[in-house]
Amino acid sequence: MSEDLTAALKKYKNILIVIKGSPDPDVIASSYAAKCIYETLGVSAEIFSQQTISLKENEVFIKELDIPINFGEYRQEANKFDAYAVLDHQSASVEGLRIPCAVHIDHHEPVEEDIEIDFKLIKKDVGSVSTILALYLRDMDLNIEEPEMSSISTALTFGIQVDTDQYSHALKLDYEALNFLSKYSSSETINKISNAPLSKETVALLLEAINNQIFYKDWLITGVGFIDESNRDSITVIADFLLNREDAATVVVFAAVNKMKGRGLVLDASFRSARKHLNLNNIIKNITTEGGARKYKGAYQIHLDYFINCPDKALLWEVIKLTTFEVLKKRRDGIYITGVKGVYKIFKKWFSR
Repeated sequence: MSEDLTAALKKYKNILIVIKGSPDPDVIASSYAAKCIYETLGVSAEIFSQQTISLKENEVFIKELDIPINFGEYRQEANKFDAYAVLDHQSASVEGLRIPCAVHIDHHEPVEEDIEIDFKLIKKDVGSVSTILALYLRDMDLNIEEPEMSSISTALTFGIQVDTDQYSHALKLDYEALNFLSKYSSSETINKISNAPLSKETVALLLEAINNQIFYKDWLITGVGFIDESNRDSITVIADFLLNREDAATVVVFAAVNKMKGRGLVLDASFRSARKHLNLNNIIKNITTEGGARKYKGAYQIHLDYFINCPDKALLWEVIKLTTFEVLKKRRDGIYITGVKGVYKIFKKWFSR
Protein backbone atom coordinates (compact mmCIF):
# COMPACT_ATOMS: atom_id res chain seq x y z
CA MET A 1 0.00 0.00 0.00
CA SER A 2 2.86 2.43 0.78
CA GLU A 3 4.23 1.78 -2.73
CA ASP A 4 0.91 2.95 -4.20
CA LEU A 5 1.03 6.12 -2.13
CA THR A 6 4.60 6.80 -3.19
CA ALA A 7 3.74 6.25 -6.86
CA ALA A 8 0.81 8.68 -6.63
CA LEU A 9 2.94 11.37 -4.97
CA LYS A 10 5.85 11.03 -7.40
CA LYS A 11 3.62 12.29 -10.22
CA TYR A 12 3.66 15.79 -8.70
CA LYS A 13 6.10 18.44 -7.50
CA ASN A 14 4.03 20.60 -5.16
CA ILE A 15 0.94 19.44 -3.24
CA LEU A 16 -1.66 21.54 -1.41
CA ILE A 17 -2.92 19.76 1.72
CA VAL A 18 -6.43 21.09 2.37
CA ILE A 19 -8.00 20.90 5.81
CA LYS A 20 -11.74 20.78 5.12
CA GLY A 21 -14.03 21.85 7.94
CA SER A 22 -12.93 22.60 11.47
CA PRO A 23 -9.21 21.95 12.15
CA ASP A 24 -9.26 19.39 14.97
CA PRO A 25 -6.22 17.51 16.38
CA ASP A 26 -6.67 14.46 14.13
CA VAL A 27 -6.70 16.35 10.84
CA ILE A 28 -3.96 18.73 12.04
CA ALA A 29 -1.68 15.86 13.09
CA SER A 30 -2.33 13.69 10.03
CA SER A 31 -1.84 16.65 7.66
CA TYR A 32 1.43 17.47 9.45
CA ALA A 33 2.63 13.88 9.08
CA ALA A 34 1.52 13.80 5.43
CA LYS A 35 3.53 16.97 4.70
CA CYS A 36 6.61 15.34 6.23
CA ILE A 37 6.15 12.13 4.24
CA TYR A 38 5.63 14.01 0.98
CA GLU A 39 8.70 16.20 1.48
CA THR A 40 10.87 13.24 2.48
CA LEU A 41 9.90 11.71 -0.86
CA GLY A 42 10.96 14.89 -2.66
CA VAL A 43 7.50 16.46 -3.10
CA SER A 44 6.91 19.96 -1.68
CA ALA A 45 3.74 20.42 0.38
CA GLU A 46 1.89 23.12 2.29
CA ILE A 47 -1.07 22.84 4.67
CA PHE A 48 -3.98 25.27 4.37
CA SER A 49 -7.05 25.60 6.58
CA GLN A 50 -9.78 28.05 5.67
CA GLN A 51 -11.23 27.87 9.17
CA THR A 52 -9.33 29.20 12.17
CA ILE A 53 -8.54 27.44 15.44
CA SER A 54 -11.33 27.84 17.98
CA LEU A 55 -10.11 25.90 21.02
CA LYS A 56 -7.32 26.94 23.39
CA GLU A 57 -6.12 23.33 23.52
CA ASN A 58 -5.64 23.26 19.75
CA GLU A 59 -3.81 26.59 19.79
CA VAL A 60 -1.39 25.17 22.36
CA PHE A 61 -1.10 21.99 20.28
CA ILE A 62 0.04 23.88 17.17
CA LYS A 63 2.30 26.26 19.07
CA GLU A 64 4.05 23.62 21.20
CA LEU A 65 4.88 21.42 18.20
CA ASP A 66 5.45 24.30 15.78
CA ILE A 67 3.08 22.78 13.22
CA PRO A 68 3.22 24.70 9.91
CA ILE A 69 -0.36 25.55 8.95
CA ASN A 70 -1.53 28.46 6.81
CA PHE A 71 -4.90 29.86 7.85
CA GLY A 72 -7.00 31.69 5.29
CA GLU A 73 -8.08 31.51 1.65
CA TYR A 74 -6.06 28.86 -0.19
CA ARG A 75 -7.59 29.33 -3.65
CA GLN A 76 -5.46 32.44 -4.23
CA GLU A 77 -2.40 30.22 -3.79
CA ALA A 78 -3.70 27.37 -5.95
CA ASN A 79 -1.56 28.21 -8.98
CA LYS A 80 1.56 27.26 -6.97
CA PHE A 81 0.39 23.64 -6.73
CA ASP A 82 -0.08 20.87 -9.27
CA ALA A 83 -2.25 18.62 -7.04
CA TYR A 84 -4.03 18.56 -3.68
CA ALA A 85 -4.67 16.13 -0.81
CA VAL A 86 -7.53 15.79 1.67
CA LEU A 87 -7.33 13.91 4.97
CA ASP A 88 -9.91 13.15 7.66
CA HIS A 89 -12.97 14.14 5.62
CA GLN A 90 -15.63 12.04 3.88
CA SER A 91 -15.40 14.01 0.65
CA ALA A 92 -12.27 14.70 -1.41
CA SER A 93 -14.01 17.39 -3.45
CA VAL A 94 -12.74 20.94 -2.86
CA GLU A 95 -14.77 23.78 -4.34
CA GLY A 96 -12.85 26.07 -6.65
CA LEU A 97 -9.78 23.88 -7.17
CA ARG A 98 -8.96 22.97 -10.76
CA ILE A 99 -5.99 20.71 -9.98
CA PRO A 100 -6.13 16.91 -9.56
CA CYS A 101 -6.61 15.17 -6.23
CA ALA A 102 -3.47 13.18 -5.48
CA VAL A 103 -4.43 11.71 -2.09
CA HIS A 104 -7.60 11.14 -0.05
CA ILE A 105 -7.29 9.31 3.28
CA ASP A 106 -10.18 8.98 5.73
CA HIS A 107 -11.82 6.72 8.34
CA HIS A 108 -15.48 7.77 8.03
CA GLU A 109 -18.27 6.19 6.02
CA PRO A 110 -17.43 6.88 2.34
CA VAL A 111 -19.60 9.08 0.15
CA GLU A 112 -20.27 8.65 -3.55
CA GLU A 113 -18.66 11.37 -5.66
CA ASP A 114 -17.50 11.66 -9.24
CA ILE A 115 -13.87 12.64 -8.77
CA GLU A 116 -10.64 11.02 -9.92
CA ILE A 117 -8.14 10.38 -7.12
CA ASP A 118 -4.64 8.99 -7.61
CA PHE A 119 -4.52 7.37 -4.18
CA LYS A 120 -7.65 6.81 -2.07
CA LEU A 121 -7.73 4.94 1.24
CA ILE A 122 -10.79 4.66 3.48
CA LYS A 123 -10.17 2.56 6.60
CA LYS A 124 -13.06 2.16 9.03
CA ASP A 125 -11.14 -0.22 11.33
CA VAL A 126 -9.16 2.62 12.92
CA GLY A 127 -10.16 5.29 15.41
CA SER A 128 -8.34 8.12 13.65
CA VAL A 129 -6.57 9.15 10.45
CA SER A 130 -3.52 9.83 12.64
CA THR A 131 -3.38 6.06 13.13
CA ILE A 132 -3.15 5.49 9.37
CA LEU A 133 -0.35 8.05 8.96
CA ALA A 134 1.55 6.57 11.91
CA LEU A 135 1.43 3.11 10.35
CA TYR A 136 2.66 4.55 7.04
CA LEU A 137 5.58 6.14 8.87
CA ARG A 138 6.36 2.79 10.45
CA ASP A 139 6.13 0.76 7.25
CA MET A 140 7.88 3.25 4.94
CA ASP A 141 10.93 3.50 7.22
CA LEU A 142 11.74 7.03 6.07
CA ASN A 143 14.93 8.82 7.08
CA ILE A 144 13.45 11.57 9.25
CA GLU A 145 15.67 13.45 11.68
CA GLU A 146 14.98 12.93 15.39
CA PRO A 147 13.58 16.39 16.35
CA GLU A 148 11.07 16.32 13.49
CA MET A 149 10.17 12.69 14.13
CA SER A 150 9.54 13.47 17.80
CA SER A 151 7.29 16.41 16.91
CA ILE A 152 5.29 14.42 14.33
CA SER A 153 4.97 11.38 16.63
CA THR A 154 3.75 13.57 19.50
CA ALA A 155 1.21 15.21 17.20
CA LEU A 156 -0.07 11.86 15.91
CA THR A 157 -0.31 10.45 19.43
CA PHE A 158 -2.40 13.43 20.49
CA GLY A 159 -4.55 13.07 17.36
CA ILE A 160 -5.27 9.43 18.23
CA GLN A 161 -5.92 10.30 21.88
CA VAL A 162 -8.51 12.95 21.04
CA ASP A 163 -10.28 11.09 18.23
CA THR A 164 -10.62 7.87 20.25
CA ASP A 165 -11.97 9.79 23.27
CA GLN A 166 -8.92 9.28 25.47
CA TYR A 167 -8.41 5.77 24.01
CA SER A 168 -11.81 4.52 25.24
CA HIS A 169 -12.78 3.70 21.62
CA ALA A 170 -9.31 2.73 20.41
CA LEU A 171 -9.05 -0.34 18.17
CA LYS A 172 -6.28 -2.86 17.50
CA LEU A 173 -4.57 -0.78 14.80
CA ASP A 174 -4.70 2.32 17.02
CA TYR A 175 -2.68 0.48 19.66
CA GLU A 176 -0.23 -0.73 17.01
CA ALA A 177 0.28 2.86 15.93
CA LEU A 178 0.65 4.07 19.54
CA ASN A 179 3.25 1.38 20.20
CA PHE A 180 5.33 2.63 17.27
CA LEU A 181 4.88 6.31 18.15
CA SER A 182 5.81 5.78 21.82
CA LYS A 183 9.48 5.40 20.79
CA TYR A 184 9.58 9.04 19.66
CA SER A 185 6.68 10.99 21.18
CA SER A 186 6.89 13.29 24.22
CA SER A 187 4.39 12.43 26.96
CA GLU A 188 5.35 15.66 28.76
CA THR A 189 4.26 17.76 25.76
CA ILE A 190 1.02 15.79 25.40
CA ASN A 191 0.19 16.37 29.08
CA LYS A 192 0.87 20.10 28.67
CA ILE A 193 -1.45 20.28 25.66
CA SER A 194 -4.18 18.18 27.32
CA ASN A 195 -4.20 20.36 30.43
CA ALA A 196 -4.81 23.59 28.54
CA PRO A 197 -7.75 25.32 30.30
CA LEU A 198 -11.12 25.90 28.67
CA SER A 199 -11.56 29.40 27.31
CA LYS A 200 -14.03 31.71 29.03
CA GLU A 201 -16.15 31.61 25.85
CA THR A 202 -16.41 27.79 26.03
CA VAL A 203 -17.34 27.91 29.72
CA ALA A 204 -20.08 30.48 29.00
CA LEU A 205 -21.47 28.36 26.15
CA LEU A 206 -21.41 25.27 28.37
CA LEU A 207 -23.62 27.08 30.90
CA GLU A 208 -25.96 28.10 28.06
CA ALA A 209 -26.13 24.48 26.84
CA ILE A 210 -27.00 23.19 30.31
CA ASN A 211 -29.73 25.82 30.71
CA ASN A 212 -31.28 25.03 27.32
CA GLN A 213 -31.02 21.24 27.27
CA ILE A 214 -34.04 19.02 26.75
CA PHE A 215 -34.28 15.25 27.09
CA TYR A 216 -36.14 13.30 24.43
CA LYS A 217 -36.23 9.59 25.15
CA ASP A 218 -32.54 8.69 25.57
CA TRP A 219 -31.24 11.77 23.70
CA LEU A 220 -30.10 15.08 25.17
CA ILE A 221 -30.53 17.98 22.72
CA THR A 222 -29.44 21.54 23.32
CA GLY A 223 -28.69 24.75 21.45
CA VAL A 224 -26.31 27.53 22.49
CA GLY A 225 -27.46 30.39 20.24
CA PHE A 226 -25.38 32.50 17.85
CA ILE A 227 -21.62 32.05 18.09
CA ASP A 228 -18.63 33.26 16.12
CA GLU A 229 -16.83 30.69 13.95
CA SER A 230 -13.76 31.18 16.16
CA ASN A 231 -15.73 29.35 18.90
CA ARG A 232 -17.22 26.62 16.69
CA ASP A 233 -15.23 23.76 18.26
CA SER A 234 -16.69 24.65 21.66
CA ILE A 235 -19.86 22.74 20.73
CA THR A 236 -17.86 19.50 20.30
CA VAL A 237 -16.23 20.01 23.71
CA ILE A 238 -19.67 20.64 25.24
CA ALA A 239 -21.10 17.53 23.56
CA ASP A 240 -18.27 15.41 25.01
CA PHE A 241 -18.80 16.96 28.45
CA LEU A 242 -22.56 16.41 28.50
CA LEU A 243 -22.28 12.80 27.29
CA ASN A 244 -20.01 12.03 30.25
CA ARG A 245 -22.01 14.10 32.74
CA GLU A 246 -25.66 13.47 31.92
CA ASP A 247 -27.73 10.27 31.79
CA ALA A 248 -28.15 10.25 28.02
CA ALA A 249 -27.16 7.71 25.38
CA THR A 250 -26.72 10.37 22.69
CA VAL A 251 -26.04 14.10 22.90
CA VAL A 252 -26.57 16.72 20.17
CA VAL A 253 -25.31 20.28 20.63
CA PHE A 254 -26.04 22.88 17.96
CA ALA A 255 -25.37 26.55 17.30
CA ALA A 256 -25.89 29.20 14.63
CA VAL A 257 -22.34 29.99 13.56
CA ASN A 258 -21.52 33.43 12.16
CA LYS A 259 -18.92 33.01 9.43
CA MET A 260 -16.77 35.32 7.33
CA LYS A 261 -17.18 38.21 9.79
CA GLY A 262 -20.96 38.10 9.61
CA ARG A 263 -21.25 37.51 5.86
CA GLY A 264 -22.26 33.87 6.34
CA LEU A 265 -24.47 31.87 8.70
CA VAL A 266 -24.44 28.11 9.28
CA LEU A 267 -26.38 25.84 11.60
CA ASP A 268 -23.74 23.49 13.02
CA ALA A 269 -24.67 20.40 15.06
CA SER A 270 -22.31 18.04 16.87
CA PHE A 271 -23.29 14.48 17.83
CA ARG A 272 -21.79 12.25 20.53
CA SER A 273 -23.12 8.81 21.42
CA ALA A 274 -22.33 5.99 23.80
CA ARG A 275 -24.25 3.53 21.58
CA LYS A 276 -21.80 1.32 19.70
CA HIS A 277 -24.32 0.19 17.08
CA LEU A 278 -26.08 3.50 16.51
CA ASN A 279 -25.63 4.48 12.86
CA LEU A 280 -25.02 8.20 13.29
CA ASN A 281 -23.94 8.54 9.67
CA ASN A 282 -27.33 7.30 8.47
CA ILE A 283 -29.15 9.60 10.90
CA ILE A 284 -27.20 12.63 9.69
CA LYS A 285 -27.47 11.78 5.99
CA ASN A 286 -31.27 11.66 6.43
CA ILE A 287 -31.08 15.26 7.64
CA THR A 288 -28.59 16.64 5.11
CA THR A 289 -25.75 15.57 2.84
CA GLU A 290 -23.61 18.32 4.41
CA GLY A 291 -22.25 16.20 7.22
CA GLY A 292 -21.44 12.67 8.28
CA ALA A 293 -20.29 10.47 11.10
CA ARG A 294 -18.43 7.44 12.25
CA LYS A 295 -18.97 5.33 15.34
CA TYR A 296 -19.71 7.46 18.43
CA LYS A 297 -19.43 10.95 16.86
CA GLY A 298 -20.56 13.07 13.92
CA ALA A 299 -21.67 16.52 12.75
CA TYR A 300 -23.72 18.30 10.13
CA GLN A 301 -24.09 21.82 8.75
CA ILE A 302 -27.04 23.68 7.21
CA HIS A 303 -26.32 26.92 5.32
CA LEU A 304 -28.56 29.79 6.47
CA ASP A 305 -27.02 32.71 4.55
CA TYR A 306 -30.48 33.81 3.39
CA PHE A 307 -31.30 34.84 6.98
CA ILE A 308 -28.20 36.97 7.63
CA ASN A 309 -30.21 40.17 7.28
CA CYS A 310 -33.04 39.14 9.57
CA PRO A 311 -33.62 42.17 11.84
CA ASP A 312 -34.86 40.13 14.82
CA LYS A 313 -32.02 37.78 15.88
CA ALA A 314 -33.89 36.53 18.94
CA LEU A 315 -36.85 35.46 16.79
CA LEU A 316 -34.53 33.91 14.21
CA TRP A 317 -32.78 31.85 16.89
CA GLU A 318 -36.14 30.73 18.26
CA VAL A 319 -37.12 29.46 14.79
CA ILE A 320 -33.74 27.71 14.33
CA LYS A 321 -33.93 26.16 17.79
CA LEU A 322 -37.52 24.88 17.59
CA THR A 323 -37.04 23.56 14.05
CA THR A 324 -33.81 21.76 14.98
CA PHE A 325 -35.42 20.25 18.08
CA GLU A 326 -38.26 18.85 15.94
CA VAL A 327 -35.95 17.53 13.21
CA LEU A 328 -33.79 15.74 15.77
CA LYS A 329 -36.81 14.30 17.61
CA LYS A 330 -38.08 12.83 14.33
CA ARG A 331 -34.68 11.34 13.60
CA ARG A 332 -34.67 9.80 17.10
CA ASP A 333 -38.15 8.36 16.46
CA GLY A 334 -36.96 6.95 13.15
CA ILE A 335 -34.11 4.90 14.60
CA TYR A 336 -36.15 1.77 15.29
CA ILE A 337 -38.15 2.10 12.06
CA THR A 338 -34.87 2.11 10.12
CA GLY A 339 -33.65 -0.85 12.18
CA VAL A 340 -36.80 -2.87 11.49
CA LYS A 341 -36.51 -2.13 7.77
CA GLY A 342 -32.92 -3.32 7.84
CA VAL A 343 -33.84 -6.58 9.57
CA TYR A 344 -36.70 -7.09 7.08
CA LYS A 345 -34.31 -6.72 4.14
CA ILE A 346 -31.92 -9.26 5.67
CA PHE A 347 -34.70 -11.81 6.22
CA LYS A 348 -36.16 -11.19 2.75
CA LYS A 349 -32.77 -11.78 1.16
CA TRP A 350 -32.22 -14.94 3.25
CA PHE A 351 -35.63 -16.47 2.45
CA SER A 352 -35.32 -15.71 -1.28
CA ARG A 353 -32.29 -18.00 -1.61
